[in-house]
Amino acid sequence: MTNHQPRSKISLKSGNLTNEQLPEYTVRVSDRAKCVRLSISVEDGLEVVIPNNYDHKKIPEIVQNKRDWIIRNQLKLAQREAFLQSQAPHELPDHLNLRSLNQEWQIEYQQVSTKSRLVKIQESKAPLKLTVTADINDIEACKFFLKQWLIQKADRHFLGCLSRISNRTKLPYRAMTVRSQKTLWGSCSRDRNISLNYKLLFLEAAVVEYVLLHELCHTVHMNHSDKFWNLVNKFEPNYKLLDKSLNQAWKLIPAWLDLEGAAKLRPQD
Repeated sequence: MTNHQPRSKISLKSGNLTNEQLPEYTVRVSDRAKCVRLSISVEDGLEVVIPNNYDHKKIPEIVQNKRDWIIRNQLKLAQREAFLQSQAPHELPDHLNLRSLNQEWQIEYQQVSTKSRLVKIQESKAPLKLTVTADINDIEACKFFLKQWLIQKADRHFLGCLSRISNRTKLPYRAMTVRSQKTLWGSCSRDRNISLNYKLLFLEAAVVEYVLLHELCHTVHMNHSDKFWNLVNKFEPNYKLLDKSLNQAWKLIPAWLDLEGAAKLRPQD
């Protein structure tokens, strides 16, 4: 967990560097950071994450060296936001295409008058349909409970997938949780606890299995060293193509879900 020190605007003048040359950015000190990391998001703009006791005077030069990456990804982020806004993100969805399960659920809404924000979701298997009974004018409540339904679906599905891949690769893990990360598809702690993003449900099964394998390999190597990638390659020789496909996978996530926080763009993206 990162610390909660407030983000501070940094003076962009350092040596020959000027405000005109550098984009505006914020700096966040993280207890967990071991090196400097840059990310760009709609919510935070350009953010520089640094370890404790890092020399702030070095930051402008790092930002300058990443200038081409920053400009390229600011454009990419703007294009992404335009795409999301074009998909009617503020409306209730009428279907859920869960590619990892090879399932497409149609959604039917039934209006009820209620003072509570309780939403009832009922499943029908033939055909696949969700019946949402609620005050459908309360769009946020309906979206919240649909999201909870997705998280529960992901928890059941990914647990079986992760266990199967773990057994096949002989890469044990301690526990798995499903979360709603804004910036990651998955993560692995030093205690071999794996967290997975429920939005993986919308990705193709082969890509999802790669993400799970990726995190299992982190139980051995907590980095992206050559040893790590060699281990990934041992089990998935096609990993480079699968990894590259994750850069465009956001297009498969429904806008009404992704609007809550587009994944940040980092230098490896």
